[in-house]
Amino acid sequence: MKKMNCLTTNTLFMDWTFEEFRTEIDVLNPLARKKAIEFAKELIEKEDFSKIEAIKKAVIMGKEWIYDLEG
Repeated sequence: MKKMNCLTTNTLFMDWTFEEFRTEIDVLNPLARKKAIEFAKELIEKEDFSKIEAIKKAVIMGKEWIYDLEG
């Protein structure tokens, strides 16, 4: 049985399992990780991405976001 984590961003609630993406998510710094989770939720809810597609794209978006933030 997979372990379920419930991560919240603002008022959005969604159950997430990151078992198959653990290494991709773990390498992000905490701020980029939080933003990547926000991006993934948005992609799933508004763009109709699958969880797998959303997390993969969100990891990239989170990395780009933190690079832009750091200048």
